[in-house]
Amino acid sequence: MTATPPPPNVRSRVLHVAGWNAALILGGLALIAIAGEAWLRLAAPFIEPASPVRFVPGVGVLYEPHAEVRHTNDLDFWTIQRANSLGFLDREPTDPASAAASCHVAVIGDSFVAAREVPIADKLHVRLEALAARETPGLDVTASAYGFPGTAQAGQLP
Repeated sequence: MTATPPPPNVRSRVLHVAGWNAALILGGLALIAIAGEAWLRLAAPFIEPASPVRFVPGVGVLYEPHAEVRHTNDLDFWTIQRANSLGFLDREPTDPASAAASCHVAVIGDSFVAAREVPIADKLHVRLEALAARETPGLDVTASAYGFPGTAQAGQLP
């Protein structure tokens, strides 16, 4: 009489299959995370922010004239702006002769006015010009923004 082999241990077989399934799922999730991270890094306009600044005696810290300023929080926005000739994140200043013939608004402030997170076309003073043109068609309104992040009121006036 030959002995019949014992039945396979069902519990160890289930644990073996479950272990392989869990390892495959975790490995797949890790590959998806790695691929997503690589895609985001390649799709982002830039990785490192850049804010080239200079110190102007009597005025304070400003951006280098015509420097490219890159700002991001690596999640919601990646903005690239060019500083104007005065060192602010704005359009080039208007000619004083043409500004004298119009109502010119100077917006002075800190990071809210500099608005590194917003393209120049969407900033407060540009929208103010558009609103003034729409609401008061006979009045020529121009606006400029003079703002730098991290400044206090005493440092903004010069």
